[in-house]
Amino acid sequence: MEHGFPPGVDWQTAPGPAIAAHVLMLALVLSSVGGLFLTRRRPATTSYMWGWAVVIMFAPLGAVLVRGMLGIYAKTAATPFLIGYVLFVWLVSLAGIIRGHISLRKQGKSTAVGCVIVSLVALGLLITAMLPAVPNAREAARRSQCQNNLKQLGIALLNHLDEHGSFPYAAAGDPAVSWRIQVLPHFDQQKLFENYDQSSPWESEPNDSIARTQVSGMMCPSRHDQPNRAGEPRRFFTDYTMLTGPGTFSGNFTPRTQDGITDGASNTLALVEATGLNIVWTEPRDAHVDREPLGINFNGSGKNDSPGMMSSWHVGGAQAVFADGSTRFLSQDIDPTVLKALTTVSGGESLPDSF
Repeated sequence: MEHGFPPGVDWQTAPGPAIAAHVLMLALVLSSVGGLFLTRRRPATTSYMWGWAVVIMFAPLGAVLVRGMLGIYAKTAATPFLIGYVLFVWLVSLAGIIRGHISLRKQGKSTAVGCVIVSLVALGLLITAMLPAVPNAREAARRSQCQNNLKQLGIALLNHLDEHGSFPYAAAGDPAVSWRIQVLPHFDQQKLFENYDQSSPWESEPNDSIARTQVSGMMCPSRHDQPNRAGEPRRFFTDYTMLTGPGTFSGNFTPRTQDGITDGASNTLALVEATGLNIVWTEPRDAHVDREPLGINFNGSGKNDSPGMMSSWHVGGAQAVFADGSTRFLSQDIDPTVLKALTTVSGGESLPDSF
């Protein structure tokens, strides 16, 4: 079975239970609105008040239940609707309780204390139903930090260009050394760069100890299963790769300079998020246009896999660095012809004003 990406999204199991929960929510809405009109023609009773208390209690519970059944994408899209739903049912029910309380007072009766307590508990559940907005805010902060990580890597590429006259190769030398190692001096990691033995393969000792060192700037903070998710060797994975393959930013064996990017540096992808490729951060392997399918956040065979050229833990797309050092968030719904054009340095394609 295919797994959705980002991990945790599984559309094959969401619809059935979600539909059932939505039927329950619809029943609560109809009950609250119908009850409000029905009780206009009859005096309130204690059981009437308890009925409102039950509706108030189950409204936020239904919303929390629905949200728990949905995947990551659906949760984000459904949160405003669910909050609005709970507020509507709660306000209608509150109006019913106030009307009932006034009716009971006119009859010389008092409102049951239990109804008040239940209503207060329901208010707490209402606040709980709104709490999903807090993780959304946290994710926005993590996404901003991820963008900043990529921005710093883009600056490191430009600094390498200034110092050496060309951008770094994706994998230079024999044995191959990843560009992520090459830019360490421009990434405030001079000591780590000096400790890396460029005459030995990346997975050998002492280089394996470098792979088991966490460099936060090489990893997206939205990744839920960090640190040390690279298996038994305890190596850290990276979320950022250089775009490689024919005609790309690192597509040949000659030094890449900005003069050679005739499509324009602001229209040429240099680095992309590719979380689902599961690349150890010191490994000389990157996204390849002939090896990975063109697209963003494709479903994978495993929970943490995504075979596409780009993938991320961010809902709706992935972030990228262009050859001029700028960063942008690319939607997973981007036109494939536009995405293909962005991968080339001299394809001569025309691009829309916005993408």
